[in-house]
Parts: sequence; structure tokens; C-alpha cells
Amino acid sequence: MELWDLEGTNYLSIEPMAYEFDDVRVDSYDANWLLIDGRARWGTEEWNFLEPCLLVDEARSLGTWLTRAARGLIEPMELSGHSELQPTQDFLEPNFGFGVVSFAPAAVVLRTFLWLESQPPSVTSEREFFMDLTLSPSDLRLAVATWESELTEFPARG
Repeated sequence: MELWDLEGTNYLSIEPMAYEFDDVRVDSYDANWLLIDGRARWGTEEWNFLEPCLLVDEARSLGTWLTRAARGLIEPMELSGHSELQPTQDFLEPNFGFGVVSFAPAAVVLRTFLWLESQPPSVTSEREFFMDLTLSPSDLRLAVATWESELTEFPARG
């Protein structure tokens, strides 16, 4: 799934690549970690990561959440104080999260949080980096369709 800012330079791309563990005999919790291949650009910096940072169910819920965001059904984040640094959609592993900054029929502004192994190499703090990406609702729906198609290879195991 590629989330490209309407300006065409900044983006976040995430794709499920494999289960973290090939052996399905591990417990059902560990059997469902997905390795996520991520690529991003913000300004002049471009980076990538490959981390087991989503469970299968979390990956599916991300698609649902983004679909709701494209329809204007997610409450925008509170953009004052500490709240602006807290995603409304986050996951067990704190590698990334999402929030809606604003919604209009022509544009959704998504705040994408990238932390730990997913953040740009130039960032030294563990939980401070985010980037706001402006997408058309139709582009966001297309990205979700791609994400959901990619996830068909990874059913829940155990």
C-alpha cells in the first residue's frame, strides 16, 4: 500500500512480506506476526525498514480504519498539546500509527507516526516523528484495496 502525498514527493509505503515465523507450530500469537516492508520519504530523507510490526488481525483492522478515514468517519485528532503526538490507530508493536488531522470531500490529511526501527535514521528520539500526508479519498481507497489484496496471502494461522 502506497500513501502518496498529493504534492507527489512525500510518501509511506508498507507491504506485508511474510510471516515472521515459518513454523506454524509456534503458539497462535507468534504464528501471526507479519514482516512489514516499509519505505518512506519526508523532505529530502528517504529510508526503509523491514520489521515484524503487525499481527494479521491488526493489519486487517488497519484497512478497515483507513477505509473509514477515506469516508470521513474517523474523528480528527485533537491538535493541541500532547494529543497531537498520539495516534488514534496504533498497534501492539509501536513501530507506526495513524490519525486523521482533517477530512474534506477532496482531501484527507493523515498523520502517520513512525517510531523505533521505522523512523527516519536522522531522528534520535523514540516517539516524536510523524508526517502529515494529504491524500484524495479515492487515492486512499485505492491504497486500501491494494493493502487488502496483499493481505490475502496471509490468513490468520492457528
